[in-house]
Amino acid sequence: MSDLATRDGDEGAARLIVYQHAGLEGLEVWHGLARHTTLYQLRDDRAAYFAGLAEFLQRVQAGCAETATGDPLNRAAGFERLLIGGGEAAALSVPHTLLSPDPFCARPGAEAIWAELGWRKPLAIDLGQTQMKVMSLTENRAFQRELPYGRAALPEVEGRDRLRAFVRSALADAGEYDGVVLGLPNRITTEGEAESSTYPGLYGPVEHIFGSLFPNVPWVVVNDAVLMARGYPPESAVKTLVLTMGFGVGAALWHA
Repeated sequence: MSDLATRDGDEGAARLIVYQHAGLEGLEVWHGLARHTTLYQLRDDRAAYFAGLAEFLQRVQAGCAETATGDPLNRAAGFERLLIGGGEAAALSVPHTLLSPDPFCARPGAEAIWAELGWRKPLAIDLGQTQMKVMSLTENRAFQRELPYGRAALPEVEGRDRLRAFVRSALADAGEYDGVVLGLPNRITTEGEAESSTYPGLYGPVEHIFGSLFPNVPWVVVNDAVLMARGYPPESAVKTLVLTMGFGVGAALWHA
């Protein structure tokens, strides 16, 4: 059963829904500590990255994992199942189930949210760190990221404008739609605030960033790992950790 928190925008603005689902939550693991550093800092050396990720996941399961940002991971301790979607995972030396290696692994989650909301012509935009995926009832499309990150990142205002233009380009050929699910590579608070990501300007009130793009339809904002995990609920009360593998790693947890 989902808990949809509606945020009222300016007069005449479309309705923003901050998506929540009972028993499902996002986890911040990108700053997980392994091999005396963070997973983020290991990512350019793939062998070291996957070895570090395996060590980190073992600590998560044992209840002793730490992150550089102090994010609590105790709720994931003792997870019984590990699901992975969206990228390379063969090098990960811990037991896991690979859901899908293709970039549209969040589609089942989008379809589940569409069904909950009863939209007849829905759209989903999964804004990943390396590419943006756009899904409708009839097609999937992918757009490669054009915004630099790291030392080459744009200033905040220019980056935010470019980000809006990037998402707007996906909407231009989307046809008619009566609702949009927007998955973001950020932690999303219940008040609709996005925390930091590699996209410059992608933090703060999500309605302020994207609301002008959806003036006439309701739209949902959700963390991208939660979006993917929503499509793979456990059949019974099995504590399940779901990872998205692409630019790095995102995580969501199914728990009782």
